[in-house]
Amino acid sequence: MANVGIITDTVACVPAEKIKEYGIRIVPFALNIDGKTYLDQLDITPDEFWKMFKSIKELTTGAPALGEFTKVFKDLSKSTNDIVCTFVSKRLSAMYEAATEARELVKKENPRLNIEVVDSNSAAGAEGFIVLEMARAAQAGKSLAEVVKVAQDMVPRVKFLIGMETLKYLIKGGRAPKTAYAGELFGVKPIVGMVNNTGVVDNIGRARGKQNCMLRLVELIKDYSDTSRPMHVNVHYTDNIEDGKRLSELIRSRYSCTEVYLTPFTPVMCAHTGPVFAVSFYT
Repeated sequence: MANVGIITDTVACVPAEKIKEYGIRIVPFALNIDGKTYLDQLDITPDEFWKMFKSIKELTTGAPALGEFTKVFKDLSKSTNDIVCTFVSKRLSAMYEAATEARELVKKENPRLNIEVVDSNSAAGAEGFIVLEMARAAQAGKSLAEVVKVAQDMVPRVKFLIGMETLKYLIKGGRAPKTAYAGELFGVKPIVGMVNNTGVVDNIGRARGKQNCMLRLVELIKDYSDTSRPMHVNVHYTDNIEDGKRLSELIRSRYSCTEVYLTPFTPVMCAHTGPVFAVSFYT
């Protein structure tokens, strides 16, 4: 068993088999649909979300209650005194602040507990790759400080690109790039991402039609990573798994990949993006 406990959120798109393999603990976001609150991935699955998507009248998301954090912290404290967490960029969510507040509450009861919260400065599988490297370091017996250093070293390396049907959901949620509004007016397929280590969504480009957008996404990968080296890739899909499979095939045919996953966006992510296909990567 690892000496350091690892915690992240449902946005990280960590593959289910890796969550199990490394014993990663997941704190779910809250999703409010037409007056009813769901815990992301626990009370509602991606398939269930898409079945109701077109009929939803009111949709908001938020960080979970402090009790969700304290419950996980206390549970992990039964087996370790050292815990490292990383969550979606604190510039996009209150998750980081909520975790920090919960940490102080738990430490009052258990002063021996060491809890470090690292800002991923990212989201989706880019955040998830940070989590995976933290978990691997912990399983290898690294110390709390060493696991934190692994996380901090990974933060500027991971990248995330999204090909979108529309920016209206990001605009509505206040998470769209500043130049998003103009692009939306022309009806093109926007390409956004988190590639500059700013912790916010960047406007990357645009393309006409889904196929051109997907090809452009694949092409852009080389602009943000050293593709002469083997790549770690997590391809994401929303309402159409075939989009994810197609994007994965294109990436595999273009680049040398040492690690490739195919994961769905969770409902809380879909609430902010609508239908998309995306890729997270690093070398």
